Amino acid sequence: MDFVEIFLQELREKGQQSIDLIKSYLESKDHTIISDLYRMFHTIKGSASLVGFNGYKTLMHKLEEYFKKYSTGEIDLSDDFWARLLLIIPPILEKSTDLSENEVQNLINIVEGKRQLTTESLQLSTQFDSQMPIELLTDFVSSTLNVENSLMRGDVKNALREIRTLKNKLSTVIEDSFYVKISDLLRNFDALVIQESAMNNKKVRFNPDIGEERIEKKDSQMLIDVLVHLVRNAIAHGIESPEVRLQHGKPEIATITLRSYVLNNELYIELEDDGAGIDFDKVRERAKEYGLGNMKPEEVIFVPGFSTKEQADGTSGRGMGLDIIKNFATAHGGDVELVTEFGKGTRFIVYFPIKTLLIHVLVVEADGYKFCVDFNDIDEVISQLDITDNKIKHKGKLFEISYQSQMAKFGIITTSQKVVLVDNILGTFDGQISNETYSFIKGFVKNVFVYPLPVINAEKIFQEVVQKSEEYSILLVDDSLVTRTIVSKFLRTFGYKVFEAKEGFEAISFVEKNHPNSPDIVICDVEMPLLDGFETTKQIKKIDENMPVILFSTLSQEQLRKGMEVGADAYVSKDESPERLLRLIERLLKK
Repeated sequence: MDFVEIFLQELREKGQQSIDLIKSYLESKDHTIISDLYRMFHTIKGSASLVGFNGYKTLMHKLEEYFKKYSTGEIDLSDDFWARLLLIIPPILEKSTDLSENEVQNLINIVEGKRQLTTESLQLSTQFDSQMPIELLTDFVSSTLNVENSLMRGDVKNALREIRTLKNKLSTVIEDSFYVKISDLLRNFDALVIQESAMNNKKVRFNPDIGEERIEKKDSQMLIDVLVHLVRNAIAHGIESPEVRLQHGKPEIATITLRSYVLNNELYIELEDDGAGIDFDKVRERAKEYGLGNMKPEEVIFVPGFSTKEQADGTSGRGMGLDIIKNFATAHGGDVELVTEFGKGTRFIVYFPIKTLLIHVLVVEADGYKFCVDFNDIDEVISQLDITDNKIKHKGKLFEISYQSQMAKFGIITTSQKVVLVDNILGTFDGQISNETYSFIKGFVKNVFVYPLPVINAEKIFQEVVQKSEEYSILLVDDSLVTRTIVSKFLRTFGYKVFEAKEGFEAISFVEKNHPNSPDIVICDVEMPLLDGFETTKQIKKIDENMPVILFSTLSQEQLRKGMEVGADAYVSKDESPERLLRLIERLLKK
C-alpha cells in the first residue's frame, strides 16, 4: 500500500468520525467536541501535505481557521454552518484524487453560505466500473471449465452444484453493480434535515426507519430529489415553529420519520412529519382559482404548478413540485398516496414494484394452466384437503380459497392466509423475472420453460378472473413454428383458446370459414412467405372490419405506418415483454 492509499484510508476514517462528532455536537452542544474536530482536521491537513494533496491541505487549513476564530470569540458557529459542513464532507470522502482549486473554492463557498446547496451533496456515487477484476473473470472461467469437465465425465450432480455456485456468484456481482441499498444512499440524509431546520428556524429530529431494501442505481438521484423535496416542504410549510408547537401542546422539537419496507413485492417509502398537516379547505379554495374545483384536494396538490403559496419563498419555487413525485412513482409502475390530518401531521407514501434479478418459485399446474407462486408468498404446501363451505380447514384454522382447480390435489397456503388449490406441483425453480404486473399477475418468470410463466398474486387471484378469458379465442398467424409454439402456450396459460395458422392464406381461409363466429382477435406476423402480414390484415378486415388485428413483429416506423393504413389495430414488438401483448389483447377485447 503506497502513501496515497494510506492517506485516503485515514481521510475516510477521520472524515466519518468528524461527521459523527458534528452530529453529536448539534445534539449536546458540548464545546469540547469542537476542539476534537480542530485536531482531526489539523491531522488531515498534515497528512495531505506529506502526500502532496494541496487541495485537501487548503480546505483543512480553512476549516481550522473557523475553529480558531471561534475559540477566540471572533465568530459564532451557527447550526446552519454545521449543517453545511456536514453536507460537504461525504462527497470528498468518495474521491480518490486530490481536490482541484475550483472544487476547494466551491466547498468553501457552500460552508460560508455563498453557494446554494444541492441534492448532489447527498448523492452516493452511482458510477461503477463496468470492467470486472481479472481475478473474478478467471474464477468464472475456472467454474465454467469445472462444469464442462463434470458433464464430459457424466457427473451431472457435480456439474449442477458448480452451476449453482457460479449462478450465485454472478447474481452477487450484478446486484452489487446495478443496485444500491437505500440505507447507504441516504446515510447522511440527516444532514439535510439539520440544514433545512437551521435555515427555517425550526427544531426537527430525523428518525430513520430504513431496512435492507435496494433500488437500481440509475434511479438513485431521482429518489434523492423526491425525498429532498418532501423534507424541504415538510420543514418549510408543514412543521410549526417551536413556539407555536408549545402553544398547541406539542414537543418543541418536531419529528420527521423516513421508513422503507416491502409489501406484496412492492417497495414502499414513507416520509412522515408531526407538523400542522395540510389545510384541505385552503387547497379547495386555491383549486377553484386554478380551475380545478372538480378535483379532490388530495389529488389536486399533485397537479403541475399547483401551490397554495401566494409567492415563492426560499424553499418553494425550486422548479420541482409534488407532480414530480407522482411522475417518479407512476413511471416505475407505482403511485403516491397522501395521508394528512389538520393539526396532526402529514405522510406521503411512495410505492412501486421491486425490480429483482432472480426469483425462487414453485411451479404448479391447474386445469391445464402452468403458473408460479413466489416462495416468499408461501407459508405451507398441504396435500390433505379438508374443504368446507369454500374454505380449507388446516390445523384448526379456516383459510379462504382464492382459486380451486377441478381436480385439486395440493393446497398452497399463502402469507395472505388464502389458499390456491392446484392439480400438480412441477417443482421448484430459479428464474429471471420481469416485474410488469397484469391483473392478478405480479410478474413473468423466464428460463423455466421456453415461454414465460406468470407469477400469481395470491391477494388478487380469484376463480372468475381466471375463467373469464376462456370465453375468447385468438388466431395466431406466424410462419415460425417456434414462435407459434411459445406464444400459443403462453396465451393458453391465461385461458385463451388459441388457433394457429402458418401463413396468410391459411389465416384468411380460417376466418372466412368460421365467419361470423370467427376468432375474437388475430395476432399476425409481418414477414411471411406467400402473403405478408399487411395484405393478410387487409383481407381479414374485408371479411370483418371489426375484427381486432395485432401486428406482432419488429417494424420500422414506415412499416408501422403501413400497418395502420391497412387497418391493424395495434402493434407489439417480439422483443417486448409478454405482459404488453396481454394488455393489448385485453384492451382490444373490451372495445
